[in-house]
Amino acid sequence: MRRDINFVLELTRFISSAERFPSGSHHLSVRNFLKETLRGVGGFKNQTFEAILLKPIGGYVEVGLNRFSAIPYTNSPSKVVGGILTDSGYGLERELRGKNLKGKIALVREGKLPFREKEKLLHRKGALGIVVFRSDVDEIYSGISAGLLPTVSVKPSDARLLSEGSQVVIKSETKEVKVKGENIWLERGVGQKVLTLIAHYDTKPFTPGAIDNALSVALLLWLTINFEAPKGYRLRILFTDLEEYGLLGATHFVENLPTWEIIDTVAISVDTVGWRTPAILLRDGEGFCSRSLISECWEVANRLGLKIAFTEGRSGRSDHIPFRRKGARNLFLASNPFPYRHTPLDKFEIVSGEAVKLWMKFIPSLLRIAKF
Repeated sequence: MRRDINFVLELTRFISSAERFPSGSHHLSVRNFLKETLRGVGGFKNQTFEAILLKPIGGYVEVGLNRFSAIPYTNSPSKVVGGILTDSGYGLERELRGKNLKGKIALVREGKLPFREKEKLLHRKGALGIVVFRSDVDEIYSGISAGLLPTVSVKPSDARLLSEGSQVVIKSETKEVKVKGENIWLERGVGQKVLTLIAHYDTKPFTPGAIDNALSVALLLWLTINFEAPKGYRLRILFTDLEEYGLLGATHFVENLPTWEIIDTVAISVDTVGWRTPAILLRDGEGFCSRSLISECWEVANRLGLKIAFTEGRSGRSDHIPFRRKGARNLFLASNPFPYRHTPLDKFEIVSGEAVKLWMKFIPSLLRIAKF
Protein backbone atom coordinates (compact mmCIF):
# COMPACT_ATOMS: atom_id res chain seq x y z
CA MET A 1 0.00 0.00 0.00
CA ARG A 2 1.32 3.42 -0.96
CA ARG A 3 0.87 5.70 2.04
CA ASP A 4 3.63 8.14 1.19
CA ILE A 5 2.50 11.77 1.26
CA ASN A 6 4.99 12.43 -1.53
CA PHE A 7 2.85 10.28 -3.81
CA VAL A 8 -0.13 12.60 -3.19
CA LEU A 9 1.96 15.75 -3.54
CA GLU A 10 3.54 14.69 -6.83
CA LEU A 11 0.10 13.90 -8.25
CA THR A 12 -1.05 17.33 -7.10
CA ARG A 13 1.95 18.99 -8.74
CA PHE A 14 1.17 17.32 -12.07
CA ILE A 15 -2.57 18.03 -11.99
CA SER A 16 -2.04 21.69 -11.03
CA SER A 17 0.72 22.37 -13.56
CA ALA A 18 -1.75 24.36 -15.71
CA GLU A 19 -5.37 25.51 -15.74
CA ARG A 20 -8.06 22.95 -16.56
CA PHE A 21 -10.71 24.93 -18.39
CA PRO A 22 -13.01 22.28 -19.92
CA SER A 23 -11.69 20.75 -23.14
CA GLY A 24 -8.36 22.58 -22.85
CA SER A 25 -5.16 20.63 -23.44
CA HIS A 26 -4.21 20.07 -19.78
CA HIS A 27 -7.81 19.35 -18.83
CA LEU A 28 -7.79 16.53 -21.39
CA SER A 29 -4.39 15.31 -20.17
CA VAL A 30 -5.66 15.03 -16.61
CA ARG A 31 -8.82 13.27 -17.80
CA ASN A 32 -6.77 10.68 -19.68
CA PHE A 33 -4.46 10.25 -16.68
CA LEU A 34 -7.45 9.56 -14.41
CA LYS A 35 -8.78 6.91 -16.76
CA GLU A 36 -5.41 5.22 -17.18
CA THR A 37 -4.81 5.18 -13.42
CA LEU A 38 -8.25 3.73 -12.65
CA ARG A 39 -7.87 1.19 -15.43
CA GLY A 40 -4.73 -0.04 -13.70
CA VAL A 41 -6.44 -0.53 -10.31
CA GLY A 42 -9.66 -2.21 -11.41
CA GLY A 43 -11.25 -0.38 -14.27
CA PHE A 44 -13.60 2.58 -14.47
CA LYS A 45 -16.97 3.73 -15.69
CA ASN A 46 -17.62 7.01 -17.43
CA GLN A 47 -20.30 9.18 -18.96
CA THR A 48 -20.05 12.17 -21.28
CA PHE A 49 -22.15 15.28 -21.72
CA GLU A 50 -21.92 18.58 -23.58
CA ALA A 51 -22.23 22.19 -22.54
CA ILE A 52 -21.83 25.60 -24.15
CA LEU A 53 -19.76 28.15 -22.24
CA LEU A 54 -18.77 31.75 -22.92
CA LYS A 55 -15.02 31.57 -22.33
CA PRO A 56 -13.28 34.75 -21.05
CA ILE A 57 -10.91 36.34 -23.57
CA GLY A 58 -10.14 39.76 -22.11
CA GLY A 59 -11.54 43.04 -20.91
CA TYR A 60 -10.93 46.35 -19.20
CA VAL A 61 -12.36 49.06 -16.98
CA GLU A 62 -11.84 52.64 -18.14
CA VAL A 63 -12.26 55.73 -15.97
CA GLY A 64 -11.04 59.09 -17.28
CA LEU A 65 -7.61 58.56 -18.85
CA ASN A 66 -6.98 55.38 -16.86
CA ARG A 67 -7.63 51.86 -18.09
CA PHE A 68 -7.37 48.80 -15.82
CA SER A 69 -6.97 45.24 -16.98
CA ALA A 70 -10.02 43.10 -16.23
CA ILE A 71 -11.14 39.54 -16.87
CA PRO A 72 -14.76 38.73 -17.68
CA TYR A 73 -16.60 36.15 -15.67
CA THR A 74 -17.32 32.95 -17.62
CA ASN A 75 -20.69 33.29 -19.40
CA SER A 76 -20.59 37.08 -19.19
CA PRO A 77 -22.12 38.64 -22.32
CA SER A 78 -19.50 40.03 -24.72
CA LYS A 79 -20.21 43.75 -24.62
CA VAL A 80 -18.92 47.29 -24.00
CA VAL A 81 -21.11 49.42 -21.71
CA GLY A 82 -20.70 52.71 -19.87
CA GLY A 83 -22.39 54.49 -16.98
CA ILE A 84 -22.06 56.06 -13.57
CA LEU A 85 -20.32 53.79 -11.04
CA THR A 86 -22.32 52.93 -7.92
CA ASP A 87 -20.72 51.15 -4.97
CA SER A 88 -23.09 48.27 -4.23
CA GLY A 89 -21.25 46.62 -1.35
CA TYR A 90 -21.59 42.83 -1.52
CA GLY A 91 -24.67 43.18 -3.70
CA LEU A 92 -26.99 42.00 -0.94
CA GLU A 93 -30.64 43.01 -1.08
CA ARG A 94 -30.44 45.03 2.12
CA GLU A 95 -27.46 46.99 0.76
CA LEU A 96 -29.25 47.80 -2.48
CA ARG A 97 -32.51 48.89 -0.86
CA GLY A 98 -33.16 52.48 -1.91
CA LYS A 99 -30.27 52.62 -4.41
CA ASN A 100 -30.98 53.78 -7.95
CA LEU A 101 -29.06 51.44 -10.26
CA LYS A 102 -30.94 52.02 -13.49
CA GLY A 103 -28.46 52.59 -16.30
CA LYS A 104 -25.47 52.40 -13.93
CA ILE A 105 -22.42 50.20 -13.40
CA ALA A 106 -22.39 48.35 -10.08
CA LEU A 107 -19.15 47.89 -8.13
CA VAL A 108 -19.60 44.64 -6.17
CA ARG A 109 -17.49 42.61 -3.73
CA GLU A 110 -17.42 38.81 -4.01
CA GLY A 111 -18.64 36.73 -1.08
CA LYS A 112 -21.53 36.26 1.38
CA LEU A 113 -23.95 35.10 -1.35
CA PRO A 114 -23.58 33.15 -4.61
CA PHE A 115 -22.67 35.71 -7.26
CA ARG A 116 -25.41 34.76 -9.69
CA GLU A 117 -28.03 35.63 -7.08
CA LYS A 118 -26.50 39.10 -6.81
CA GLU A 119 -26.42 39.44 -10.59
CA LYS A 120 -30.12 38.62 -10.87
CA LEU A 121 -30.94 41.28 -8.29
CA LEU A 122 -28.77 43.91 -10.02
CA HIS A 123 -30.36 43.04 -13.36
CA ARG A 124 -33.85 43.52 -11.92
CA LYS A 125 -32.76 46.91 -10.60
CA GLY A 126 -31.70 48.01 -14.08
CA ALA A 127 -27.89 47.95 -13.81
CA LEU A 128 -26.01 47.93 -17.15
CA GLY A 129 -22.93 46.03 -16.00
CA ILE A 130 -20.86 44.88 -13.03
CA VAL A 131 -17.28 45.43 -11.89
CA VAL A 132 -16.45 42.82 -9.26
CA PHE A 133 -13.50 42.18 -6.95
CA ARG A 134 -12.59 39.99 -4.00
CA SER A 135 -10.81 41.88 -1.24
CA ASP A 136 -8.84 39.00 0.37
CA VAL A 137 -5.82 39.12 -1.95
CA ASP A 138 -4.61 41.57 -4.60
CA GLU A 139 -5.38 39.38 -7.58
CA ILE A 140 -8.12 39.03 -10.18
CA TYR A 141 -10.80 36.56 -9.15
CA SER A 142 -12.37 34.21 -11.74
CA GLY A 143 -16.11 33.71 -11.39
CA ILE A 144 -19.17 32.66 -13.33
CA SER A 145 -21.98 34.89 -14.54
CA ALA A 146 -25.67 34.13 -14.96
CA GLY A 147 -25.33 35.66 -18.44
CA LEU A 148 -27.55 38.64 -17.65
CA LEU A 149 -25.03 41.49 -17.39
CA PRO A 150 -21.49 42.09 -18.70
CA THR A 151 -19.34 41.33 -15.66
CA VAL A 152 -15.61 41.95 -15.32
CA SER A 153 -13.26 41.22 -12.44
CA VAL A 154 -10.44 43.53 -11.31
CA LYS A 155 -7.75 43.48 -8.64
CA PRO A 156 -8.88 45.08 -5.36
CA SER A 157 -6.02 47.60 -5.66
CA ASP A 158 -7.56 48.78 -8.94
CA ALA A 159 -11.07 48.72 -7.51
CA ARG A 160 -9.95 51.14 -4.81
CA LEU A 161 -9.17 53.68 -7.53
CA LEU A 162 -12.78 53.61 -8.74
CA SER A 163 -14.83 56.23 -6.95
CA GLU A 164 -18.58 56.53 -6.44
CA GLY A 165 -20.19 58.63 -9.15
CA SER A 166 -17.37 58.27 -11.68
CA GLN A 167 -18.20 57.74 -15.34
CA VAL A 168 -16.77 54.34 -16.29
CA VAL A 169 -16.67 52.11 -19.35
CA ILE A 170 -16.28 48.35 -19.07
CA LYS A 171 -15.49 45.81 -21.76
CA SER A 172 -16.26 42.11 -21.48
CA GLU A 173 -14.97 39.95 -24.32
CA THR A 174 -15.97 36.28 -24.28
CA LYS A 175 -16.12 33.52 -26.88
CA GLU A 176 -18.73 30.79 -27.20
CA VAL A 177 -17.21 27.31 -26.97
CA LYS A 178 -18.81 23.88 -26.95
CA VAL A 179 -17.14 21.67 -24.37
CA LYS A 180 -17.40 17.94 -23.75
CA GLY A 181 -17.54 16.99 -20.09
CA GLU A 182 -16.78 13.55 -18.74
CA ASN A 183 -17.47 12.02 -15.33
CA ILE A 184 -15.18 9.12 -14.38
CA TRP A 185 -15.63 6.74 -11.48
CA LEU A 186 -14.65 3.46 -9.90
CA GLU A 187 -16.80 1.27 -7.62
CA ARG A 188 -15.81 -1.33 -5.05
CA GLY A 189 -17.69 -3.54 -2.64
CA VAL A 190 -21.33 -4.58 -2.47
CA GLY A 191 -24.27 -3.30 -0.48
CA GLN A 192 -27.41 -1.25 -0.80
CA LYS A 193 -25.84 1.82 0.81
CA VAL A 194 -23.46 3.73 -1.43
CA LEU A 195 -20.63 5.91 -0.11
CA THR A 196 -19.78 8.38 -2.87
CA LEU A 197 -16.63 10.48 -2.53
CA ILE A 198 -16.49 13.25 -5.11
CA ALA A 199 -13.69 15.46 -6.42
CA HIS A 200 -13.98 17.68 -9.49
CA TYR A 201 -10.99 17.96 -11.81
CA ASP A 202 -11.78 21.16 -13.76
CA THR A 203 -10.80 24.72 -12.82
CA LYS A 204 -11.95 28.25 -13.44
CA PRO A 205 -9.97 30.10 -16.15
CA PHE A 206 -6.53 31.51 -15.31
CA THR A 207 -5.99 29.39 -12.20
CA PRO A 208 -3.91 26.20 -11.86
CA GLY A 209 -6.24 25.10 -9.05
CA ALA A 210 -3.82 23.26 -6.77
CA ILE A 211 -6.14 23.31 -3.77
CA ASP A 212 -9.27 23.82 -5.88
CA ASN A 213 -9.17 20.99 -6.71
CA ALA A 214 -6.02 19.10 -7.73
CA LEU A 215 -5.14 17.96 -4.22
CA SER A 216 -8.61 16.49 -3.68
CA VAL A 217 -8.29 14.52 -6.92
CA ALA A 218 -4.86 13.24 -5.81
CA LEU A 219 -6.23 12.26 -2.39
CA LEU A 220 -9.07 10.25 -3.91
CA LEU A 221 -6.67 8.53 -6.31
CA TRP A 222 -4.48 7.62 -3.34
CA LEU A 223 -7.55 6.35 -1.51
CA THR A 224 -8.56 4.27 -4.52
CA ILE A 225 -5.17 2.55 -4.53
CA ASN A 226 -5.00 2.01 -0.77
CA PHE A 227 -8.52 1.52 0.55
CA GLU A 228 -11.17 -1.15 0.12
CA ALA A 229 -14.88 -0.55 0.59
CA PRO A 230 -16.15 -0.87 4.18
CA LYS A 231 -18.01 -4.12 4.75
CA GLY A 232 -21.67 -3.87 3.73
CA TYR A 233 -21.18 -0.74 1.61
CA ARG A 234 -20.52 0.07 -2.01
CA LEU A 235 -17.74 2.64 -2.28
CA ARG A 236 -17.81 4.95 -5.29
CA ILE A 237 -14.89 7.27 -6.08
CA LEU A 238 -16.28 9.85 -8.50
CA PHE A 239 -14.29 12.43 -10.46
CA THR A 240 -16.65 15.03 -11.86
CA ASP A 241 -16.25 17.56 -14.62
CA LEU A 242 -17.54 21.13 -15.02
CA GLU A 243 -18.17 21.62 -11.32
CA GLU A 244 -16.91 25.17 -11.66
CA TYR A 245 -19.55 25.94 -14.30
CA GLY A 246 -22.72 25.19 -12.39
CA LEU A 247 -22.11 21.70 -10.90
CA LEU A 248 -22.86 20.34 -14.37
CA GLY A 249 -21.04 17.01 -14.07
CA ALA A 250 -22.56 16.03 -10.73
CA THR A 251 -26.00 17.14 -11.89
CA HIS A 252 -25.70 14.97 -14.99
CA PHE A 253 -24.52 12.04 -12.88
CA VAL A 254 -27.41 12.29 -10.42
CA GLU A 255 -29.98 12.57 -13.19
CA ASN A 256 -28.86 9.13 -14.39
CA LEU A 257 -29.17 7.41 -10.99
CA PRO A 258 -32.32 5.56 -9.90
CA THR A 259 -34.26 7.23 -7.07
CA TRP A 260 -33.89 4.25 -4.74
CA GLU A 261 -30.11 4.45 -4.97
CA ILE A 262 -29.90 8.18 -4.26
CA ILE A 263 -31.93 7.76 -1.08
CA ASP A 264 -29.36 5.21 0.14
CA THR A 265 -26.38 7.35 -0.91
CA VAL A 266 -24.02 9.38 1.23
CA ALA A 267 -22.39 12.02 -1.00
CA ILE A 268 -19.15 13.59 0.27
CA SER A 269 -17.61 16.50 -1.62
CA VAL A 270 -13.85 16.67 -1.18
CA ASP A 271 -13.26 20.17 -2.50
CA THR A 272 -10.55 22.74 -1.64
CA VAL A 273 -8.90 20.62 1.04
CA GLY A 274 -5.17 21.23 1.46
CA TRP A 275 -5.03 24.81 2.69
CA ARG A 276 -4.00 25.42 6.30
CA THR A 277 -7.61 25.89 7.47
CA PRO A 278 -9.17 22.38 7.30
CA ALA A 279 -12.93 22.57 7.72
CA ILE A 280 -16.15 20.61 7.54
CA LEU A 281 -18.86 22.94 6.36
CA LEU A 282 -22.15 22.95 8.22
CA ARG A 283 -23.76 24.75 5.32
CA ASP A 284 -22.91 26.06 1.85
CA GLY A 285 -24.35 28.59 -0.56
CA GLU A 286 -27.49 26.53 -1.06
CA GLY A 287 -28.29 24.92 2.28
CA PHE A 288 -27.23 22.72 5.19
CA CYS A 289 -25.27 19.48 5.13
CA SER A 290 -26.59 16.43 6.99
CA ARG A 291 -26.47 16.94 10.75
CA SER A 292 -26.03 13.24 11.53
CA LEU A 293 -22.98 13.00 9.25
CA ILE A 294 -21.47 16.15 10.74
CA SER A 295 -21.86 14.57 14.18
CA GLU A 296 -20.02 11.47 12.93
CA CYS A 297 -17.21 13.70 11.64
CA TRP A 298 -17.03 15.42 15.02
CA GLU A 299 -16.65 12.08 16.80
CA VAL A 300 -13.95 10.84 14.41
CA ALA A 301 -11.97 14.10 14.55
CA ASN A 302 -12.07 14.07 18.36
CA ARG A 303 -11.05 10.42 18.55
CA LEU A 304 -8.05 11.09 16.30
CA GLY A 305 -7.15 14.38 18.00
CA LEU A 306 -7.41 16.32 14.73
CA LYS A 307 -8.08 20.05 14.67
CA ILE A 308 -10.81 20.57 12.08
CA ALA A 309 -13.09 23.59 12.15
CA PHE A 310 -16.84 23.07 11.85
CA THR A 311 -17.96 26.26 10.17
CA GLU A 312 -20.25 27.83 7.57
CA GLY A 313 -19.50 28.70 3.96
CA ARG A 314 -22.36 30.85 2.78
CA SER A 315 -21.27 31.37 -0.83
CA GLY A 316 -19.42 28.13 -1.66
CA ARG A 317 -21.04 25.34 -3.66
CA SER A 318 -19.84 21.87 -4.56
CA ASP A 319 -20.87 18.55 -6.07
CA HIS A 320 -22.72 17.15 -3.06
CA ILE A 321 -25.50 19.66 -3.77
CA PRO A 322 -27.12 17.84 -6.74
CA PHE A 323 -27.21 14.70 -4.58
CA ARG A 324 -28.79 16.65 -1.72
CA ARG A 325 -31.46 18.04 -4.03
CA LYS A 326 -32.52 14.48 -4.78
CA GLY A 327 -32.60 13.37 -1.16
CA ALA A 328 -29.11 12.00 -0.43
CA ARG A 329 -27.33 12.66 2.84
CA ASN A 330 -24.26 14.82 2.24
CA LEU A 331 -21.01 16.27 3.57
CA PHE A 332 -18.64 19.01 2.42
CA LEU A 333 -14.95 18.64 3.32
CA ALA A 334 -13.07 21.85 2.53
CA SER A 335 -10.83 24.65 3.79
CA ASN A 336 -12.46 27.73 5.26
CA PRO A 337 -11.45 30.43 4.79
CA PHE A 338 -9.47 29.93 1.61
CA PRO A 339 -8.56 33.37 0.19
CA TYR A 340 -6.74 32.15 -2.95
CA ARG A 341 -9.75 30.31 -4.40
CA HIS A 342 -10.31 31.00 -8.13
CA THR A 343 -7.17 33.11 -8.49
CA PRO A 344 -3.74 32.53 -10.13
CA LEU A 345 -2.32 32.26 -6.60
CA ASP A 346 -3.90 28.82 -6.11
CA LYS A 347 -0.71 27.03 -7.14
CA PHE A 348 1.17 24.00 -5.87
CA GLU A 349 3.51 26.02 -3.62
CA ILE A 350 0.68 27.01 -1.27
CA VAL A 351 -0.37 23.43 -0.43
CA SER A 352 0.00 22.74 3.29
CA GLY A 353 1.77 19.45 4.00
CA GLU A 354 0.25 19.32 7.49
CA ALA A 355 -3.25 19.70 6.07
CA VAL A 356 -2.56 16.92 3.56
CA LYS A 357 -1.46 14.59 6.38
CA LEU A 358 -4.59 15.47 8.33
CA TRP A 359 -6.94 14.56 5.49
CA MET A 360 -4.96 11.39 4.69
CA LYS A 361 -5.65 10.32 8.26
CA PHE A 362 -9.20 11.62 8.61
CA ILE A 363 -10.90 10.41 5.40
CA PRO A 364 -9.98 6.70 5.66
CA SER A 365 -10.79 6.76 9.38
CA LEU A 366 -14.18 8.32 8.69
CA LEU A 367 -14.99 5.57 6.20
CA ARG A 368 -13.93 2.86 8.67
CA ILE A 369 -15.46 4.25 11.86
CA ALA A 370 -18.54 6.30 10.96
CA LYS A 371 -22.02 4.78 11.09
CA PHE A 372 -23.43 5.79 7.74
